[in-house]
Amino acid sequence: MSDVRVVVMTGDQDSWFPSGEHEDEWGTFACERTVLAIARTVTSTGRLLEAVRLFRGDFRVNVIFTVNDTSPFSTGARALLRAAGVRRIVPWEKVRHVPHHLAIAASENIDFTVSPAPTVVLPHGLGFNKYIPVPGSHEVRLAGLPPAGALRTRRVRVVLTHPDQVDQLRAVAPEVAGHTVVTGDPTYDQLIASRPLAERYRRALGTGDRRLVLLSSTWHHGSQLGAWRTLPEELTRALPTDEYQVAAVLHPNIWDWYGELQVRTWLAAALDAGLVLLQPTRGWQAALLAADQVIGDHGSITLYAAALGKPVQLAAFGDDEVVPGTPIEALGDTAPHLTPGTDLRSQVDGVFHSHDPQRFEPLRNNTFAFVGTATTLLRDALYREMDLSPPPEPPMVARIADPRFERRPVTAFDTFTQFTDPATLRLTRHPRAARPADVPMTGGHRHLAVDEDESDLHLPANASVLTRRMLLADAMTWPERALREYPGARVAAASTVDGCIARLRDGRGAEVRTTTAGVDPMLLASTVYACVLARRPLEGHLTMRAGNTTAELTLRVVP
Repeated sequence: MSDVRVVVMTGDQDSWFPSGEHEDEWGTFACERTVLAIARTVTSTGRLLEAVRLFRGDFRVNVIFTVNDTSPFSTGARALLRAAGVRRIVPWEKVRHVPHHLAIAASENIDFTVSPAPTVVLPHGLGFNKYIPVPGSHEVRLAGLPPAGALRTRRVRVVLTHPDQVDQLRAVAPEVAGHTVVTGDPTYDQLIASRPLAERYRRALGTGDRRLVLLSSTWHHGSQLGAWRTLPEELTRALPTDEYQVAAVLHPNIWDWYGELQVRTWLAAALDAGLVLLQPTRGWQAALLAADQVIGDHGSITLYAAALGKPVQLAAFGDDEVVPGTPIEALGDTAPHLTPGTDLRSQVDGVFHSHDPQRFEPLRNNTFAFVGTATTLLRDALYREMDLSPPPEPPMVARIADPRFERRPVTAFDTFTQFTDPATLRLTRHPRAARPADVPMTGGHRHLAVDEDESDLHLPANASVLTRRMLLADAMTWPERALREYPGARVAAASTVDGCIARLRDGRGAEVRTTTAGVDPMLLASTVYACVLARRPLEGHLTMRAGNTTAELTLRVVP
């Protein structure tokens, strides 16, 4: 046996075995080609993991990974590879000693000299629309374009989503001529193919009949969150909970730079107010398909939303980062802008109701080519670089994965109640956790309703209505105990199998029952209080409306 150096590290370090030339000695499948996938950031690593699917079922191809961790946003790359099942990661300093036939990257910032093989640079965004800072200087460069020196090696090929990008890059770097390949965008193909599953993703997010408003923020100062950091909180406050759901997608660089704890700490009030926070590595595609409208910035997700025909608003737009003459600039000129300091709900509703699905069609046509065949074209391009015939069957277009996210139940509401006729009650609820705002109310009454699970202990002491959503055996006795503990409360109600049992401060009791499934017990408790405020009897039949929920209720007085 030849002298083989094996490096094995344990714990959190990489475990690495040489591959390629030692396949006959250590391997099982006698692979014909080895592909080196060069990860750098969480964003680029995600794109590489998507690209690995292009070699699905082909035992001729072995994919190995390395991490060029020279980016400020490289922290999460290894963790993402581990989560995907990559057990051994080639140390960056060992890459040049590992034989491989093709290198793939989704970053233009890697050291292209370490690999003697052809290197294909996959896009990690949509086109070449953005200027980013050059570290250690006051200059900027075109994001996505490899250095001129790398292009001159004639070993680097850049994947484009549209033919117009060829002329754009040649004007900036003549060296790129002859080193591009236009394949279209497999991610857009995935989104188009997965559109019929939008209801599946809405069900996963818990949207129901509400309108889903998706916030999308790229990174840096000109991004949505960089320019308007309180927007998630303001929007969850302004949009009634029973009519709207608000979700947010933050660029992985935000998560990687600040960490999950800090991000969640900053967004804590919005999360308590019902914000759905998507994980940075899995969820934005599903949330985008589920969304009824999108509020974004100059990031790629906003451009995807426009291309899918969604109503789009811009909460920020990093003009100093946007490249003139690109689809992103056209988006900034075409999409309406959300204005701070004015009624957010009327702005959101106005864009939604006036939207023309064809509004962004020219932009879509100038961004994507070969729609429907991009996955095949990209796969075949990679096989050409390996000098290997692609499999005869077309590649799978993978279904968009179900989203992963954080969503907390809202446990305190400013509740507005109004009888629109003698037998119909309308309730409108805004989460108390979000930043206070003036919420218009025409007629009716306003009260604070708080559930037992509320984490802010100041709120139960100030609540008019106390509830216990959790279904427990002491539904008859809990309301009395709650009123004793919180003397400022006027009504306390506990869930039952088909409604709730309530106790009033004046000693009366009431039972509310409904055959409508899934009605929030907090709505039922607020209904009891609405009847008290309106001096209506706590018995008989009543229609309760909240958002798109309509429930037929039966009330009766109980001892």
